[in-house]
Amino acid sequence: MNLRQGLVIAGLGFAPLAAQANLIVNGGFESPDIATGSFSIFAAGIPGWATTAGPGIEIQDNVAGAPFEGQQFVELDSTGNTRMAQSVATALGQSYLLSFAYSPRPGIASGSNGIELWIDGLLQDSFTGAGIGTTNWAIRSYSIVGDGSTLIEFRAIGTSDSLGGYLDDVRLTTPEPGTLALGGLALTALALLRRRRRA
Repeated sequence: MNLRQGLVIAGLGFAPLAAQANLIVNGGFESPDIATGSFSIFAAGIPGWATTAGPGIEIQDNVAGAPFEGQQFVELDSTGNTRMAQSVATALGQSYLLSFAYSPRPGIASGSNGIELWIDGLLQDSFTGAGIGTTNWAIRSYSIVGDGSTLIEFRAIGTSDSLGGYLDDVRLTTPEPGTLALGGLALTALALLRRRRRA
């Protein structure tokens, strides 16, 4: 399946199994390092990530919720909805596994917590959720096919009110043999379950 034709694995709730090198620069948003209990907005972007629209990328360090990993994470609705992107060199036709942790902002309604995933300028998925009393991280995983230079972009959507969804631990790896097969088995199991429910 061509990258531009869609996603094979989407939001199945399991992390990448491969212990491969992460091709994403600053996927945990630990740079620049900001003071614990603070946040900062970076208009032009941060290492590895460019601001493609909006007022800037907001990094939080344990301000309104705990990170998924490390000490910091990103909120894209900084003072308004923002977009950020990173271009990654990928091998033509090579399979990759993109994964990241998403959490709604605690105490915020789903209408403000939306984020979209775009690959090479094409919308691939959108997700949101109502925030509970603390961060509620979930891993989202997608199989993509390299096309030489893959542009990965996240866009805040919904109410542009400085309160939005969180991202952390963005990874792009070459999966071990069997990882994509596991994803395919999961999709097959879901399809069979749906058929049984309809029967």
